[in-house]
Amino acid sequence: MKLNWGTGIALTYGFFVLSMIGVVCASHRHDPGLVQKNYYDLDLNYQARLEKKQNAAALDAQPTLQYKAEGRSVTLRFPGDMTATEGTVKFYRPATTRDDFTIAISEKNSVDISAERMAPGRWYAECEWDAAGKKYYWEGSVDVY
Repeated sequence: MKLNWGTGIALTYGFFVLSMIGVVCASHRHDPGLVQKNYYDLDLNYQARLEKKQNAAALDAQPTLQYKAEGRSVTLRFPGDMTATEGTVKFYRPATTRDDFTIAISEKNSVDISAERMAPGRWYAECEWDAAGKKYYWEGSVDVY
């Protein structure tokens, strides 16, 4: 069977259109897994977050995150005798949003977090807390293995 050149061009364009429809359908099923779901709100409140970061940077010592392999736990330690009256710590991995979790902190100088639900790899922490009437924001990372 011999095809003329017009039929070949029509088949080529038809195949191209069908493949583009397939790509569009596949892209609608893909979840990009953004690091922040509410990044518009975070952008609108950037000045408040910047002031909290400056408050944390002005501290004599920064908070620390430390992984303890023997107990499979992560310890968040606040500087000196500072105790957070209330706050939150969000642990996340840019690779997937399914593993992200947030814990509440209150009235302690250090917080121990079980690393059982943390997959091996680098984890980032966003810590917001209030202490002595000031609000603070600090970002850190810890390697879990």
